Amino acid sequence: MASPSQLSLQQLQDFHSIDCNAYSRLLTLNFDPFPSMKIVAFWNTLEKLGFKHLVYNLQQFSDSSLLSLAKEDVFCLQCLYSFSEQINPWLRLSFPEMSKLVPQEILLGFLVKNRECLKQMIQGFVKDVCEVAFIDIVQQNLGPKHSSKFPNDATDDNGEVLKGKVDSEDKILFMTFSRGHPVSNQEIHRFIAGKFGIYVEAIYMDKNPKRLFACVVLRSQSDMSRILGGKKLVKLFIGGKQARVRRFVRKS
Repeated sequence: MASPSQLSLQQLQDFHSIDCNAYSRLLTLNFDPFPSMKIVAFWNTLEKLGFKHLVYNLQQFSDSSLLSLAKEDVFCLQCLYSFSEQINPWLRLSFPEMSKLVPQEILLGFLVKNRECLKQMIQGFVKDVCEVAFIDIVQQNLGPKHSSKFPNDATDDNGEVLKGKVDSEDKILFMTFSRGHPVSNQEIHRFIAGKFGIYVEAIYMDKNPKRLFACVVLRSQSDMSRILGGKKLVKLFIGGKQARVRRFVRKS
């Protein structure tokens, strides 16, 4: 198989259709979009380490079983990313949902002993697959009421209408933020102006008080190219908070 970077978005989504479906189900169960990417990446990492057919088998899981499995995986990830010496890594923990997927026992000690390698593999899968193949699912779930149309008039934080028809989607950025770390209209304006010297025409903020996404209208397609740098998706740190940025795609 070609590397993820050599595949088109559709080819990547088709190849990882089972992963896309599993990720979509996690979001419907109210898991946060970006931590959920690590859960799917964790499943795929375990498969690469010899726990065969793990992702394929979870297609048979009910929503309640998938929810329980995801909670088990969140605990495993916490051990990988914030391991404390006070935890006995050789403690035999019960992962009942995981045991339904693979015949091998998954030991906390195995995860902890290999945590640096596992973290690299998880992060690689998130970057190469999840952040590209799942982006449409993120857009659909963060803004179902707004994803089908982009308003001719965008509103700023004060609710004031920014007049001017959006004449081209090729100059609209779609930004998503981590839950609990919203980015304000003013922060986006200051960041883009300060880092790129680009004037933002309008910003359409998520109506959800938690501010999970924003559509940013630029002056030209060249401004968008300057920010994205030829990539499908980039990570920006605005006021110390991470934002994932891609071109806005109108849903039919």
